[in-house]
This record gives sequence, C-alpha cells and structure tokens, in this order.
Amino acid sequence: MRRLGKYLLIERIASGGMAEVWRAEVTGPAGFVKQVAVKLVRADRGDDPEMVRMFLQEARLASCLHHANIVHVFDLEMVEGQYVIAMELVHGQSLRTVLDRCRGMNVRFGLPRAVRVAEQVARALAYAHRPTAEGGVAGLVHRDVSPHNILVSHEGEVKLTDFGIARVPGSGSLTGPGLLKGKLGYMAPEQASDAPVDVRADIFALGVVLWETCTGHPLFSRDTEVATLRALTGDEPVDRPSSWNEGVPPELDAIVMGALERDPARRTASAGEMAARLAEIELALSRAPEDRDLRPLMRKLWPDEVPSRPTPAPPAAGGAPSAALPEEPVTVTLPRPGRRRTALLLVVALLLLAAAGAGAFWRSGRRTPTPARAPEPVAAAAEPSPVPPQAAAQPAAAPVAETPALTVTIEPDPTPSIPAPPVATKAAPVRRASRPAPAAPRPGVLASADALEGLELPPVSSGEGILFVNAMPWAEIQLDGKAEGFTPREMRLAAGHHRLKLVHPSRGTVEREAEVRAGERLRVEVPLGP
Repeated sequence: MRRLGKYLLIERIASGGMAEVWRAEVTGPAGFVKQVAVKLVRADRGDDPEMVRMFLQEARLASCLHHANIVHVFDLEMVEGQYVIAMELVHGQSLRTVLDRCRGMNVRFGLPRAVRVAEQVARALAYAHRPTAEGGVAGLVHRDVSPHNILVSHEGEVKLTDFGIARVPGSGSLTGPGLLKGKLGYMAPEQASDAPVDVRADIFALGVVLWETCTGHPLFSRDTEVATLRALTGDEPVDRPSSWNEGVPPELDAIVMGALERDPARRTASAGEMAARLAEIELALSRAPEDRDLRPLMRKLWPDEVPSRPTPAPPAAGGAPSAALPEEPVTVTLPRPGRRRTALLLVVALLLLAAAGAGAFWRSGRRTPTPARAPEPVAAAAEPSPVPPQAAAQPAAAPVAETPALTVTIEPDPTPSIPAPPVATKAAPVRRASRPAPAAPRPGVLASADALEGLELPPVSSGEGILFVNAMPWAEIQLDGKAEGFTPREMRLAAGHHRLKLVHPSRGTVEREAEVRAGERLRVEVPLGP
C-alpha cells in the first residue's frame, strides 16, 4: 500500500506486459472516499516510449466509450512523473476465473448464462465498432476479446475491459509490432497471421468465448502454443457446440459457427446482428429469469464476497464526536403481518418513527445539520480498507441530537403459511469426453505472452539473471535447443552464454547469442524479415 498523488494504492489486482492495475481510494472533503481502479505503466517499462504511447492511446480511445457493458475511464493524469489512468472498479471476477471456479466446485454455468454473457459483450462491441460517420464515438476494433477481459460483477453485470491494443480500422497499428497483440487461443486467423484486421476479428474471438462457455472445453488451445497456432490457422473443421453439449439448440449452433468462419468474408459481419439473435435465444432457453441471471451464480461461487467499506476517518484532534449517543429506544410490538396487512403495518411503523424523530427535534431545541457521509464504494475484495491519510485536519463537528431508535417486535401470525410450489429443475446436458487440458508451464517460464507479468531481478549471489526476448511481428523461441514458446517472453536463467533461435513460419529464422549476467536483465529484440 502506498500513496501516489491523490490515490492511495491498496492492492495490485492485475499485471500484464505493459501495465499493472491497482485497487485504489481517492479521498475528498467531509470524509468522501471513492474506490477506483488505477492503471500504471509497469516500472520496468516506464522508459520505453512505445509502451508510453500505447498507454496514452488506450486512455484516449477508452475515454470516448460510455456504455453499460464497457468499463468506464474517468481520468488520465501525470502524477509524480508517471502517467495514471483512473477507471471504474468492477467488484467481481473475470469470466476466466468464474469458469475455473465453476469447474472446481462442480457448478453448472448453464446455457442461458453463456448466451447472456455473449449477448452483453456483443452489445459492447457493436457500440465500440460503430464508426463516427454513423453516429458512433470511436469505430474501434478491440483485438483482445477473451474470458480474461470480460468481467462479471457480483451483482451480475457484464463488462468488457482492456482496450490497450485496440485500433481504428484504416489507421496504422497502435501497438508496437509483435507486442501484446492478443491472446493466441482467441485470435482470429487473420490476426494470428499478422494480416490486416477489422471488426470481424472481434466477432471471431467472441465466437470462441461462446463456444467454450457452451461446451465447457477449450476450442483451439492445445498442449503447446505451436499446436494452438496450427489449430487456429489450419483447415481442420470446427465442431459444432452441440456435438459436445446436446443441450445446444440448432439456432445457437448457427450463431456460433457463423462467428467462427475462418474466412472473414463468410463470417458474421455485425456485432449488433449477433447481439439481437442471441437475445432471442436467451429468452427461448430460459424457463425462469434466474436461469440467465448471473447474480445468484456469483453469490453461490463467492458466498462471503461483499464490497469492502472504507474505515471512517477519526474526528480532528480536539474535536467533539459527530453524533451524540442515541436515547432509550422506543419499542413497538406488532403482530406478524399476513400478506394483506404488510403494507399497512409498514406505514404505521414509518409514522411512529417519524413521530419519534420529531419529538427528539423539539427536545434538542435546535438541530445542527449532520455532515454528509461518503457513499459506499464498490470494491474488489472483501477485506476492509485502511484509513486513508487526511491531507488536513477537518473542523470539529458540533454535537447532534440523534433520533431515538425504533425497535419493532414481530409476534407469530396465527394464520398458517402457504408452502411455496416446488421449483422445476433442468436436467444437466449430456457431456462428451473432454479434450486434454493444456500442459502446465515449467517453473520459472511464463506460459504465454498474455501471462507476461515481469520477473523480479534475482540477487547476484543466485547466479541467475533475466532474459527478455521479443521479435517483430512474432516468433517461436528456441533456447539452447529447447522450445520455449512464443515472443514476447521473459525467463529467469543461469548466468552465462546461451544460444537463441527465433523461428517464424513465413519470415524465416534468426539466431542470436545471449550473454546473461547474474542479477541483471538482458533484452533481445529482433526484427524479422519483410
């Protein structure tokens, strides 16, 4: 936890190859506290002009987007020589985390919820894709639609985030060649081949997400990244979702397969069209509103998760408490209400409370306005937040006469209750044999570029250093004769001489010698052929 300008950085909640995201608090006058998400360029990339340019471009593009299903960006500012993006903090989890927990707890995600998530993301994409000439605000291609960048709040909201590598069609690339161009298992084939992309690349990625949420299995991901790339760009037919989950209706099969056409010319061309068709299927699949509501599922997966509240600031030194102790409570005994008497008894209770408050007002002689309390912000974790430092002492509040508390005692209702009708349950769909899960990464080596988090420099005494490898546009890494995945990649290696080979299927092979020194970071960045 540290202070950065007006932001109190509480905990780091995400980190990528370019930036890291923190849960933070902003304090204001009269005890005002708001929790936000703060995005910063990683400390080891802050002197990289390309990283800073991409960071600023993300802020400019995302600031134009105002949609219920897109994480909102509030501000961009320079704080202590560092660029900071303040944005909406979503109290929830990524769709990737939700699916993983469902699998771990043996909880069905359900077809209606799968369609619901895809429909909401499609609406966000339709808004972002719409060009300014047609009344839109940006005309963007996201280029990184995946379960990692789809957030589900604990209230059941669905939001698309991370426009860090978005681009405007027809413009130059907004990302450095070979840097964070998306997650391999969700790229459109043209994007994986480094060809020009348009909005149909996002539709393909959303089709992959929908296929996986409908079936519960990965689509293109394989044991190695080379195999994943071949599955993505090859000509092997894609299975219909219904071949893995017999509960998928033909209409949903058609939507998914239309989005997964490898040829962009044959692919579904509009996210808005996809959203409208998904909305119809969502209603047809749902026997009750709860079937497609994500809030009950989130409560089941995280039963103890509640928004954390900032600790109220203490009164200024020498100041009096902001409120006096309450007087003796007024107790009213009411019979347990039946269905017809509920509204009437509620009105009576409110009138009694108002009368008690009026009596306290006249007994106090005069009433000092109570300072406004800060709204309860949405947080990202259940732990209570620490007390934010106060910039200056606040004036002491005068004692305030509190209204007496009203205690309502409910007696048993002699009227017998009517049992609720049983709720019909939906049979679980038939699941076929699952595909093998991707192999776990070796210790010390990151699984893929989208998992690049930055390794801390080891001490000199460890005899190890860090090797960062990148190629433009991308390449397979072979280190000392062993395959090590794709660029960009960061590895902790023994100090000494290493042989590095970078292989691209169409741009040839480049070999380099790397001399890694203990306690230091070596960067090797190689442009490949035209």
